[in-house]
Amino acid sequence: MSRIERRIAETTGSWIAIIGLLVVGFVTAPDIWTVVIAPLFVRIQFLQGVLSVGVFSLVVASTGYLLAADVWRSEDADQRITEGPPVQAIVPAYRDADVLDASVSSLLENDYDPLSIAIVVEPDDDLTRERAEELAAEHGEVTCLVNESPGSKATAINHAVEWSAADHFVVFDADERASPTFVSTAMGELLADADVFQGRRVPRPTGPVETLAYCERVVVQAGYLIGDLVGFTHCQSSATGFTREAIEAVGGFADVLTEDIYFSHQCYRADLTVVQNRRCTSSMEAPHTLFDLWGQRKRWRIGHVQVSHLRIREALSDRPTLGDLITVGRAVGAVLAGGALLILTAHVLLLALVDTSSALVPLACVFAMIGGVWSKDALEGRVGRPSWTIALAPLVYLGHGVLTVKAVLEYVLTWEGEWYQVTKTGA
Repeated sequence: MSRIERRIAETTGSWIAIIGLLVVGFVTAPDIWTVVIAPLFVRIQFLQGVLSVGVFSLVVASTGYLLAADVWRSEDADQRITEGPPVQAIVPAYRDADVLDASVSSLLENDYDPLSIAIVVEPDDDLTRERAEELAAEHGEVTCLVNESPGSKATAINHAVEWSAADHFVVFDADERASPTFVSTAMGELLADADVFQGRRVPRPTGPVETLAYCERVVVQAGYLIGDLVGFTHCQSSATGFTREAIEAVGGFADVLTEDIYFSHQCYRADLTVVQNRRCTSSMEAPHTLFDLWGQRKRWRIGHVQVSHLRIREALSDRPTLGDLITVGRAVGAVLAGGALLILTAHVLLLALVDTSSALVPLACVFAMIGGVWSKDALEGRVGRPSWTIALAPLVYLGHGVLTVKAVLEYVLTWEGEWYQVTKTGA
């Protein structure tokens, strides 16, 4: 099959799958479920759509409450360590000359000593290398490294780890503004019993599209709490701290599309202790156009599919353990849940036609979750007043479902290893 034929098949298949899942939702929502409690002679009937929307509302309300409560919880300054072993900060950078100052300047302001910063650039990126060398000349704590295995963020981080003599590391994207207490907070955990430390990242909602990006991140971060129930703590490749022993235990970051998602699976399989602190928050530049927002999120969803494929293949290569089953279930479940959101969307729409007041419940839960987190970020100066597009926040779930279907078919039919990078302006 030629590239054009595969593209046609992927586009056609995506539309058929998306419409098909919506139709399934509209067809199943009116189904009547009957529950009979024989000893009490009670017979209860309700629509399947009411049940699914009710369960969804309960999940959003509970995970939203846990997320907001964690974000609002008071920070324990006594757990921070401001002086100790050397810490190596790693900033992978590619076509980031205009935004590189954000992470470097914020790391220089961190309250930990000694802290050095390695900017890892790609050999074909002259502009970013030039800016990195200027920052290295201005600040003695900064070094510019050239990735010896160019081509991915994962190899850039691995190269810096191999180059450094430190045993403790923190990693940030070039456009991130690190919390001023990030390193001291991370070291407080890493010098205790943690192998990996993960902070929270939020897009800076500077406009309509950026506000949608912020809402989407809150929704995803709340979803990660479900994994916590089985001890699967999500960790990333940015706003992250880890020990040399931990990174060696997993063999470094894997050179895959979403190395951060796979890193979470690596850590779980290696039985590493991952500690999250959602009060330790950094901000990153958000996509500024719908095209960029779509492209970035689709890359992440294709990465989810790739990780699912890899984990299934790895589990089947040997006798699967309980840990394999949990990680495969976590990976595949995230993909299936994305598709199920299209069915749920149809249930909500049909319920709105039958009983508008009932359909308002899930919407209220979504806005309450986002409002609870936004208010904390606003109080600490990370965000301002939201754009009007915050009213469109529930559409994030629909978009997530569409992206999932699209990502699955692209991965199977047309994806050839390419990845999408958003335009960064330093906003």
